[in-house]
Amino acid sequence: MSEGFDFSTSEVLDWEVQAVWEALDSGELRVSVHAQNEINLDALTLDDVYDAISYYDEVTKDLPGARSRAPGLNFDRFIGRLRLRVKVGWRGTYYIVVTAMAN
Repeated sequence: MSEGFDFSTSEVLDWEVQAVWEALDSGELRVSVHAQNEINLDALTLDDVYDAISYYDEVTKDLPGARSRAPGLNFDRFIGRLRLRVKVGWRGTYYIVVTAMAN
């Protein structure tokens, strides 16, 4: 696979989610230093992050150059009034958790 996402459309495609899940299942999903810092600040665990990706309530896509957000998929999981958002990006050959935050 040469690209991790299809950025010609803002629609989230099934193969994109499936590819992220496969990276997670195989242990190849990486976590950026920035995301790890956010996880620590919000008192989250990697299991919380992985659950948000695996059992998301909503998934959206940010395109390159859009609203100064990193391109990739946003996995949102709602737990009561808490929203956990995990952004997964593509770094040429691997998927990476770019941000993770609870609010």
